[in-house]
Amino acid sequence: MSLGHVFSSVAVAGVLLIGYAAHAQEAVLGKNEFEARCSVCHGVTGAGDGLVGELFAQKPKNLRVLAKENGGIFPFDEVRAAIDGRRRVIAHGSSEMPIWGDYLMAEALEGRFIRPNDARLVVEARISALTQYIHSLQAD
Repeated sequence: MSLGHVFSSVAVAGVLLIGYAAHAQEAVLGKNEFEARCSVCHGVTGAGDGLVGELFAQKPKNLRVLAKENGGIFPFDEVRAAIDGRRRVIAHGSSEMPIWGDYLMAEALEGRFIRPNDARLVVEARISALTQYIHSLQAD
């Protein structure tokens, strides 16, 4: 094997490991977000059986069947919009789900030196991590 092939192989392995580490980091962040913000209503496993959810007129959504209810395809955009909350239009009635996009933005802006555009990027990353985690909860 030539030296060029060795360097190429090492470079590819490095990129794969970085990608894996980033994916693993996103999974941890998403799980932490879910446990801190969502599980109280949607339950620890996302089945819609959280303790506070029992108090609502409309039971929280079972997040484990989102793909199944969407023809086997996880609805990433709809989940992101539901979490963000500021882009969602409720046609019939209102949702009791908090507008997490606003809460996350307020938290991000609490940093004294963060600019609004940077705060928006932080919020998008947190919502993305949470969406990926919810995707991982899908029942087989």
